[in-house]
Amino acid sequence: MWRAVVSRPLDRSCQLPALGTVDQKSGEFWIGNAFMMPRVGANLSAFERNRLFLNVKRQRFLDASFASRADIDSDSRSVVAADFDGDGAPDLLVGSSGGGSLRLFRNRFPRTTHHVRMNLEGVTSNRLAIGTRVIAHCGDQQIVRDLFTPNGCMGQGPPEMILGLGTATTIDRLSVRWPTGRVQEFRNLPVDCRITIREGMQKFVVEKPAGSRTP
Repeated sequence: MWRAVVSRPLDRSCQLPALGTVDQKSGEFWIGNAFMMPRVGANLSAFERNRLFLNVKRQRFLDASFASRADIDSDSRSVVAADFDGDGAPDLLVGSSGGGSLRLFRNRFPRTTHHVRMNLEGVTSNRLAIGTRVIAHCGDQQIVRDLFTPNGCMGQGPPEMILGLGTATTIDRLSVRWPTGRVQEFRNLPVDCRITIREGMQKFVVEKPAGSRTP
């Protein structure tokens, strides 16, 4: 149990006496001037173990914190989910308050389903194709994704699009609606690969990324 009492004096040079006995054994401390806290390295933030939850069959979440080793005891503030190693599985980049190194947690979860990574290139639209909506039809399954740069606390993810396709072995139909409102459709696309689509072009490019993990 710890307690924080903060007083910001109008005089930046003054020193306020402690309000009472400071129990240092229990983690209490006193800084006579709150403006001096960064200089002496004092931090009022709580250190709690991070948590990682795994979505199970879209119905419930499994606490995989300990098994994933992502449950570090740190004052973490930002997290970016992105495919840093290019294998088609989102990894986690975690940044914590107070400095120190960033931590990258690679996704080594066994691959039992299929996916596809979409590289969209705008021509009339913006170059990164931010704002594009993709709809993938796989049998009776419809997957809708919007391309944007996810923003969180003190962090921003890259504009990338990875579609999880479950057990589908092909994309029957893919609809791409660009920010300009133009819509393009493609049929019979492969899975477990990287597909590049350029605005206005009727052909797409398929590439098998290095280090990709397939079922």
